[in-house]
Amino acid sequence: MIHILTLALMYALYWMVRVVPVIAIGIFVTSFAVNIGLMRKFEVLIKPISSKANISALSALAVVTCTFSTTAGYSMLAEGLDKNIVSERELIATTLISSFPSILSHLFTFFLPVVIPILGLTTGSIYVYLVGLGAFLKSCIGIILARLWLKDTDTSPFKAPIPGDDLHHVRAPTVVVANKSALSKSAKSTYKMLKRILPAMFITLLLVSVAMELDLFDSFSTFLEPLTIILGVESEVVLITATRIVNTYSGLILAGSLLNRGVISTKGVIIALLLGNVVSFSTRFVKHSLPLHVSLFGPRLAGKTVTINAATTLAIDVLFIAILLTI
Repeated sequence: MIHILTLALMYALYWMVRVVPVIAIGIFVTSFAVNIGLMRKFEVLIKPISSKANISALSALAVVTCTFSTTAGYSMLAEGLDKNIVSERELIATTLISSFPSILSHLFTFFLPVVIPILGLTTGSIYVYLVGLGAFLKSCIGIILARLWLKDTDTSPFKAPIPGDDLHHVRAPTVVVANKSALSKSAKSTYKMLKRILPAMFITLLLVSVAMELDLFDSFSTFLEPLTIILGVESEVVLITATRIVNTYSGLILAGSLLNRGVISTKGVIIALLLGNVVSFSTRFVKHSLPLHVSLFGPRLAGKTVTINAATTLAIDVLFIAILLTI
């Protein structure tokens, strides 16, 4: 048993040394870019999307703001609703439209610096692409709903001040600080993120290594063989899915570890992670999305908004899984 623990520990440390520096550098560089205002350059990717929908200038600004902070963007919508600038239908449509901008912020703070180093360039890129495509489809659905629901929306520049702004025209939020301060803030952000990721990463890797040495995955594969045969995927898909439901980082780390060992294919990893999203979507939306929505929009409208967003996400993920299973 000591020999097994030693091998498992060596493997876990090897994986940590290989992946952690890449994650740390990615998080730090991204955080620094945000703190000096560099991320504002990505506004050009958002404005064409928002301009296609028949939404008010305030809603368009909220969509752009979601690139930097979903909470800030939704707060603008809440104030617009309170002042009768934004209708309930426009608010629901705008939250859907903001899906892709919100993913862009996660792209540079989570997907590129964390997901791709853990899953590898090929598998990580495919997963990020599918997540981005799903968010883009949600935004397109929001635009279609906005054009169907909102016929007489005033899309001209603001005639009333933007919350927190004395100007009467649309402009994106700017967060530019001195380089020294930006370096300090970026270092703190990196430390906080690593402090949250590293324990889960190490424990998961250690447990996976021990399980591999004890051939537990072989026993688990035999038990799940009937189900996985029906789906046409590896039995490890169910294991990754279950882990993904419990903890996002643990699910990613387990997937990356099994993929690195050649136990599961890229297709299996993608299906497992998407399946984890599908199985856990209700819990995730209730736990994370509902409290924010209720605090901003009230219980009734929050229920509608969360339900529509959750159902749309679920439908898109199920569609992707079905397509992958047929390939």
